[in-house]
Amino acid sequence: MQLSTVETISVVHEIRCDRCGKDTERGEPGFAQMTSIALDAGLGSIFGDGNRVEVDLCEPCLRDTLGAWLRVKTPADTPLATMLAAFKPELHGGEFPAHGSTNIE
Repeated sequence: MQLSTVETISVVHEIRCDRCGKDTERGEPGFAQMTSIALDAGLGSIFGDGNRVEVDLCEPCLRDTLGAWLRVKTPADTPLATMLAAFKPELHGGEFPAHGSTNIE
């Protein structure tokens, strides 16, 4: 038997770009295009041992500040897409091939 209860959870309803100040609210088209980066600084970090580092950027600001170093890949470039392209039911008998395998021994 499962017994349920209602709990309050915290959800982000608005994001402001830390660079240009653009605001977007949950449900607006631009909300999904915001990028939030967060990390915990390591031992000896220039940010301070264990400090939390965070930034929220809209797409134009992300491109303008980090664009030279971003690697943009299409979904077809992912390892899963490569494996799916290698899958041939007539060769693999319904089994998904192991990584790097394209034929049956």
